[in-house]
Formats: sequence, structure tokens, C-alpha cells
Amino acid sequence: MKMKLSRALGAVLVLSLVALPAFAQNVSDSGKADPRVAEALDSLGVKYSINSSNNYKVVYSMEDGSGRSHLAFVVSKTSKYRSLEIREIWSIAAILDAYPDAETVDYMFTMNSTTKIGAWAIEVSDDGEVWVMYTVKVPADLEPDELNDIIYFVAEVCDELEVELVGGDEY
Repeated sequence: MKMKLSRALGAVLVLSLVALPAFAQNVSDSGKADPRVAEALDSLGVKYSINSSNNYKVVYSMEDGSGRSHLAFVVSKTSKYRSLEIREIWSIAAILDAYPDAETVDYMFTMNSTTKIGAWAIEVSDDGEVWVMYTVKVPADLEPDELNDIIYFVAEVCDELEVELVGGDEY
């Protein structure tokens, strides 16, 4: 049963990672950070930095009074499908040495089927680290408050799972 679950998860992950690029073409890839993101975040006074990939890094303090914070990324590079320009926002809940257990994967799939925004994903890095992450693909032209709400949502969802998987406040 575990082997079938692992294979099924692997197949779903591979399909999800190749599906969007197969149907969407890259639009905003000037090699620079997308100024529309800066404009939106600046208009709300949200602090950010830009990493070497020209993606925006935003750290939010969790509003639940826990004193925790969480990092989320807004990808500058966008893709286009027909008339829709799409941007990805993502965050890490955990970086593990091994694939998550079946209970965690079941939780992620259950949440994927009930959450209206975004989905859990698992990626394995070249050096074998297993990244448990949440990703949202949204229109690139969101209003500033909409963009801020989505970024915070991604950070909040990841922070909740980080508590369970890692225990600390690493991300």
C-alpha cells in the first residue's frame, strides 16, 4: 500500500510540475524583479527583499499571537495562458531528509481537495532534500490588498504545518 501511495504521489507531483509549463508560456522574464509587485507591496507598506532569482521575499509575523513568523516568495517571472497572466506565490513548510509519512501526505491531499486557493507540493532537491511547500498560482494583476492577502495566506498555511513537522520557527 505504501509503495502504491508513493508511486501515485510521485506521478501526481510530476504531472503537476509539467502541466502548467505545457499550457502556459513565460511572459515576464526580463531578468529583473517585476516592478508591479514592488508597487503593490510598497503601496501597503509591506517590507520585502529581492533574492538572486529576482523573486520577492516577504516575512510575515503571524497574527495568532504566537510570536512566530514565516517567509513567502512572490515569483517575478509570470506565465500566460490565453488572456490570463499567472504569477506563483509559494512558501516552505519544511525541508526534510526523507519523504513525509503517509499521514502527512494524506493531510496534504485532503487539504488540496478542500482548499479553494493553492495546493501542497513536494519537491526533491538535487542533494536529496525533500521540500514540503504550498504554492498558489494567481493572476499577475491582483490589487495590492489581494496580493498581500494571498501572500499572507501562503505563509500562514505553511507556518501551521511547520509547527507540526519541524516544531521550530525556521522558515
